[in-house]
Amino acid sequence: MTDAVAPRAPFERSVSAERLGDAFLFLTVASSGIVMFEPAPYDLLLLVHTFVAFAMGLAVPRVLALPIALLTVFNIGGILSVTQVRWWEGADHGHPLIFVAISLMLAINAIFFAALSAERPHRMTLIMKASVAAAVLVSVIGVLGYGLKIEALMRAGRAKATFKDPNVFGPFLVVPLVYLARRILTESLSRIRAQLLWAVIILAGIFLSMSRAAWGLGAGALVMLGLVLYVDERTARGRMRLIAIALASLVGMALLLAFALSFPEVRDLFDERAKLVQSYDGARLGRFARHGIGFLMATELPLGLGPYQFGHIFPEDPHNVFLKSLMVYGWLGFVAYTALSVWTLAKLFSSMFLPRPWKPMAQVVWVLLAGHLAVSWIIDSDHWRHFFLLWGLAWAIIALEAHHRHRAAALGPSPPTAEA
Repeated sequence: MTDAVAPRAPFERSVSAERLGDAFLFLTVASSGIVMFEPAPYDLLLLVHTFVAFAMGLAVPRVLALPIALLTVFNIGGILSVTQVRWWEGADHGHPLIFVAISLMLAINAIFFAALSAERPHRMTLIMKASVAAAVLVSVIGVLGYGLKIEALMRAGRAKATFKDPNVFGPFLVVPLVYLARRILTESLSRIRAQLLWAVIILAGIFLSMSRAAWGLGAGALVMLGLVLYVDERTARGRMRLIAIALASLVGMALLLAFALSFPEVRDLFDERAKLVQSYDGARLGRFARHGIGFLMATELPLGLGPYQFGHIFPEDPHNVFLKSLMVYGWLGFVAYTALSVWTLAKLFSSMFLPRPWKPMAQVVWVLLAGHLAVSWIIDSDHWRHFFLLWGLAWAIIALEAHHRHRAAALGPSPPTAEA
């Protein structure tokens, strides 16, 4: 690890090599919406990119030692929990060692994105634009699949596009939606026409996923983003502009919702999915009951149950990432994951309001991370690829801020001016 965030090799990389790397990064992230099978194209491309980047000297900022240590402890907890698995159980869910391998892969992915973005901050914008491209593509596929009733692109009457589950498809779309929303709220109207179109397409995908987690995550993240921008805006005129655009956006979304609900089939499914508590939530061994039982069980399971075992004992998986960390990663994993979440949100918070080039990205990433952690109380998000991408971007911003402060401290205070 190094103190420098953007180290220079003895020989400069050529511009063409850097552009080639950026193009490959865009392609990799743009492929992240195709996950109907594993390993997905995204996984293979990211594996190649990670190997090549570190082989060419990609450095990991020293400030990331703590999150890397916590990720390591978290995965050690997962490895230890495998010793608790009775191998003849849960075979229909998946192999425990494959689960552990995926967790390790995602941790490496997060570190890679952090190091890559810290080395060249413009890559964060590149990653978000690639996410928008992926989201628009899969949203179009999802809408067409829903409209044409293509079973391969649906599940239980809900759009899932090129994902395995609508409850992953929907939240995946929220990340580029929030990125676009910040641009719509802060840039001139003449520059956001394309962003408005992309946002409408992505909203259609989120809606047709019929995922309560995606709806809640999207609404919560957009509200938090609006509050952050309102607090950060210093002028009354700027705040009034934010309010006006927000109100116009609400009216537009209400009109789109009314149009969608004019179709009886969509309206019936929406009425069913819009219930705050479903039958499988409040049943005797429903989601909420399993949470209570699971947390009580965890007090006697320091190493957890092991991968896939909770879903073998109960009707379904925990659907709570903090409970899952106890069940699959043990006490060690739970403490590490909780500490990682608190540390990241706390360290990233100030970057949302400081006059830095990465402030816009910090605002987007912070509200998305906070929203994902909140919704993780009702859904298993520990293997969401886009979630670990967010972790990486958050740590890159933290590294950039640490490097900026280190340089400012080394340069010392500015000399007094003549007027002083």
